[in-house]
Amino acid sequence: MSGAHRAALLALNAAELRARYADSTISPIEVTDTVLAAARQAQARYAAVTCINGEDARREAASSAARWRAGTPLGPLDGVPITFKDSFNIRGLPRWHGSAVSEGVVSTFDAAPVRRAREAGMVIVAKTSMPDYGLLMSGLSSHSGIVRNPWNPLTNPAGSSAGAAACLACGVAPLALGTDMVGSVRLPAAACGLASIHATQGRVAYDPPGNYRGAGPMARTVGDVAALLEVVGQYDPADHYAHPGQFRDDRKTIGRIDGISIGFLAGLRYGDAVDELTLRAATQAAQVLAARGADVTALQDLDVTQEDYDAVTWTMLHKGLPELYAAPAARRGLVQADIGRMCDEALNHTALFMGKMAKRLGAAASRLEKQLAPFDYILSPALPVRQFPVDAISPSPPLGAMSHMGFACWFNQLGRPAGTVAVMQADQGECPISVQIAGRRFDDSGVLHILRLLEQSRDFLIEFPIIDPASGVEI
Repeated sequence: MSGAHRAALLALNAAELRARYADSTISPIEVTDTVLAAARQAQARYAAVTCINGEDARREAASSAARWRAGTPLGPLDGVPITFKDSFNIRGLPRWHGSAVSEGVVSTFDAAPVRRAREAGMVIVAKTSMPDYGLLMSGLSSHSGIVRNPWNPLTNPAGSSAGAAACLACGVAPLALGTDMVGSVRLPAAACGLASIHATQGRVAYDPPGNYRGAGPMARTVGDVAALLEVVGQYDPADHYAHPGQFRDDRKTIGRIDGISIGFLAGLRYGDAVDELTLRAATQAAQVLAARGADVTALQDLDVTQEDYDAVTWTMLHKGLPELYAAPAARRGLVQADIGRMCDEALNHTALFMGKMAKRLGAAASRLEKQLAPFDYILSPALPVRQFPVDAISPSPPLGAMSHMGFACWFNQLGRPAGTVAVMQADQGECPISVQIAGRRFDDSGVLHILRLLEQSRDFLIEFPIIDPASGVEI
């Protein structure tokens, strides 16, 4: 198989694979073998993969190929490769949760979204790298090392779904599932030119359950994100926050959006200043939506304070404390250094302090709901900056590890859906620039509709840095 043919297979999105499987021009077996080889290269070049699911993937691909030959696929994503973040339990595969502190115990069960993927006939090819316990929005991991962005290996893919985004960008499967607590799906998606969504809280059943962390689909197209959300967006008794029923994407036709009210948030007082090209991209997206009939109103900032952002940060860090400090003392020193320092500080907090943080977050969420009530959707940058150094914890370390979470984190607190899409071409060979669209609770289809509209309004094609699985050299 030539390098060009391999690259062509890796560049196909899920919808294109489905069409090719249906007309028998390619087989899930051929695709899976190519993706597995690419995963090995992504592991070596970008530190994006924690383990490869070769034997199981080939077995599932063979079963899928037989179903397609018989005309009985389990669904539109039957035979389509997918990666899962290392935070998920996958039966028979080790789980480090991003940290060398962990011993990589092999999971004995599948997490709820993994079960949904198997039921749909999808082929799980690999688990992807992440920072320790998901506590950085950067690709630094004590287990995997420094995760690199395939667009430019000297830059960071953001986090914490760092490896998931890097794999998609270089062609390791057309679909990925990450997790998102304060933007951990959307920020890596934006850093790698991808589409993504953190759905309404509870839309995707997730175990262990949580009230603002959830699983989020990532892909190279909005259509693929929607298709994956239809698979994983189902009730499961393992998650008592999960919504009943199954998500259906019911707004696929793109047209005018007359009368839709959109708040345009171009900048924040918090964190990193929005760079010039990112601001231009967001402004251009606002103009596209206005031209389609939306009523676009500028927002000067969110009605939250620095102390409110601090409460988000501490609450997130406390999610990782039990896992870190449950490990033997001799292993705790293996944790990524920045995370270790932050967790040590968090360990000194009292129950009273964290009670105050919870109360602060609740008050901030109430103010934001009132501020955002007039708007159907909120448009903003996804990341305030286009890129940052590969070995940095954030674009501006003096501002803290979370300097780039401002546009993303509050929609988790509100339980609202928010997604990303690339809207503007950067320089030749560079990652395109993305924006974020957030909507009201339960309006996941509406968010996908606006993302699709922006995607279809692009005047450029994204040429992802697809890797040659034979040589590791980009095509």
